[in-house]
Amino acid sequence: MSDLQRLLDGFDAGELVRPYAGATGLVDVVRGAAHACGVPDVRLTAASRAIADHLRRADHLVFVLADGLGIDFIDALPRRAWLRRHMRRVIQAPYPSTTPVAVASIATGEYPARHAITGWWTHLPALCAPVTVFHHERATDAVPLDRLGVGIRDLCPAPPLFPRMQRDVALVMPVAIADSRFTRYMAGGAPCLRYAGHAEAAALIAARITQAPGPTFTYWYTAVPDTLAHEFGTADARVLDAVEDLDAALDTLAVALRGRGEEARILVTADHGHRDVSGAGHLEVTADDPLLALLACPPSGDVRTLFWHVRAGAQEAFARAFRQRFGEWFLLITAAEAERIELLGPEPLGEETRRRIGDFVSIALGGEVMRYTGAPGRERFLAQRSHHSGLSAAEMLVPLIIGSAGAPAREVEFPRALRR
Repeated sequence: MSDLQRLLDGFDAGELVRPYAGATGLVDVVRGAAHACGVPDVRLTAASRAIADHLRRADHLVFVLADGLGIDFIDALPRRAWLRRHMRRVIQAPYPSTTPVAVASIATGEYPARHAITGWWTHLPALCAPVTVFHHERATDAVPLDRLGVGIRDLCPAPPLFPRMQRDVALVMPVAIADSRFTRYMAGGAPCLRYAGHAEAAALIAARITQAPGPTFTYWYTAVPDTLAHEFGTADARVLDAVEDLDAALDTLAVALRGRGEEARILVTADHGHRDVSGAGHLEVTADDPLLALLACPPSGDVRTLFWHVRAGAQEAFARAFRQRFGEWFLLITAAEAERIELLGPEPLGEETRRRIGDFVSIALGGEVMRYTGAPGRERFLAQRSHHSGLSAAEMLVPLIIGSAGAPAREVEFPRALRR
C-alpha cells in the first residue's frame, strides 16, 4: 500500500484529521472577521459569510489568538469558565498545525498554499536553507536575514490584511515580540500595544475601546498555553493554571465592556493544539546523517511535518532510504500528491509555496517528532514534552469562542462545521 493511500485511509478511519475538507477552519474565521470589518474583496465560503454576518453588528471586535489552545484545553476547564460558556464550535487549525503557518493566515487571510509560510522553519529558495519566520534568521546558523539581504516581504510575500480594514486597528502583543519584523509586517502600520500579563492586556484593550471615537478591531496574541505545554506537557497543573489565568482576564474584559452603548464581540481561537510526546519519540536527522547526501538543502517545515528538497535524480533513493529508517513513524508523500489532496489548502499552490515545499512531505503517524539537528536548538527539542504541526485531532481541532458585551449575541450556524 502506498503512503498516500495509508494517509487517505487514516483520514477515513478518523485517526488523522483531513485538513480543509469542507470543515470550518481558521481561514474562514479570519475572512469572516475581515469582511465584517470592511475588507470588501475577501473570498467567502458559506461558513465565513455566516461569521461575517454575526460579527458585523459589533462596533468593537477583539480577536484573541491563544497559542496552542487546542480543544482539549477547553474541555479541561471548569464549566463556569468564560471560555467554556462562550464556546460555539470546534474548527480546524491550518495545516501544518504550527504557529507561523496559522499566524500568516491571520495576517493575510490566505491558506498556506497561497501565503507560502510552511512551518517554524520555512525553506527559502534564495538561500537554499530553512529560515525561522519569527526570529527572522537562517535556521542553520542563526544569521539574521537582514544581513543576508532578505527582507520581511521576501519571506512573507502575501500582502497583510489588517491595513485594509475600515476600522481603527491595533495589536496587543507580548513585550518580547511587539516590535519584531513579523509583528510590524502583520500590523501594516497599525499601533502595537505591549503587555506583560493577561490582566494588563485586558486593561489596555478595555481602555482603548472605551476611548475610541468609532468602531475598532483589536488583535490580541498570547503565548498561553503553548510555551508552558512545550516545557511541561499538556496535563501539567502549571499549564492549566495559565489557561485559567487567561480565562479570568477575558471574563474581566467582558465585564469592563458591558453597559456601553456600543456592542462588542470577543472572539477567541487558536493556531493549533498540542500532543504529548515521550522521550523515545524524538527522532533526529543529524548534520552528518547519510540521508543529507541525497538532499539539495536541509529539511524544513516542523517537527511533525517536514519538507524535503532532494537532489536531481535522487528521488527514488531518498524515498527508499527514508522509509527504511522512518517508515514506522512517518508517511512520505510527494509534493504533487500533497497538492492533489489539497493538504495546504483548497486553493492551488502558489509558485512560491511550490518552490518552498520541495519534493516530498513527511507526516507523523503517531506521537513521534523529528528534527534536523544540524541547526541550533537540539537540547530544547529533546527536552520538550509536547509538540504540534501534525494531523492528529489534538493538534488540528481548536475552539471558536465568541462572547458578547452589550446586547445578547444571536446564535450563528456554520454550514458543514465540525461539531462536538
